[in-house]
Formats: sequence, structure tokens, C-alpha cells
Amino acid sequence: MSPKKALLTAMALALPMGAFAGVAQADEHRLSSMQAGRFGQICSKPQGKAVCDAYITGMADSGALSALNAKSNGDAASTAGFCVPDAETTDAMRGKVLSWLKAHQDVLKYPVGKSVFAALHEAYPCSGQGGK
Repeated sequence: MSPKKALLTAMALALPMGAFAGVAQADEHRLSSMQAGRFGQICSKPQGKAVCDAYITGMADSGALSALNAKSNGDAASTAGFCVPDAETTDAMRGKVLSWLKAHQDVLKYPVGKSVFAALHEAYPCSGQGGK
């Protein structure tokens, strides 16, 4: 098991059962009001890379932790929305998200979270990996 996976697993196991469930149930429709087009503009500028990378990395972490949480709550069939390889760099992830946004101009007016999730889902499928 890689150090990253071990850390994520340890974090998930350290949380009380259902720790994430209350947050999700409190307002399961909460999405950032930032539009994907604005996010793409920020990520395309050198001074915006740190914020962009933090958002994308946070999205990737939340996807992995969500799948771990579901499994720890008894959903053995739960799969992650995307499976980013441990060795993938934030530069590469940012590049794939930006390329996806450029190829999907129709989503630029939608919330950034939906678009980044879709970009990561398409760029990093979990097929054959058991939904890491």
C-alpha cells in the first residue's frame, strides 16, 4: 500500500462512523457559486495555479475519501468517481482539467465542482481497479 493510500485509510478509520454523513445530509446540494469558465480563467494564469491546484487536489482527495467512507459504512460495492494514480502530478491534473474545460465549452456556465468532477472522472477512470 502506498504512503498516500495508507494515510487516507488511517484518516478514514480514525473518524467516527458516519462523520461525513451528517455533513452530506445537512445540505447535500451545496455547490460553489463559481462557474467553471471563471475557474478555467484562474487556472490559466500563473498567479492562479496554486489556488487551482488546491481546488483540484481537494476534489481528488474528497473523491477518494468518499469512497473509503462508503466502504467503511458497509457499502462494499462503492466505487470512486475517479482514480487518480499516486504518481500523478498536480500540473498534470490541472492540464487535464483545463483541456477538458476547453473541449466542453457548454459546461462553462455551470458550477465548478460539477465540471471538475466530470473532468477528473473522464481523465482518470477507475475501470478494472475496483474503485480505489
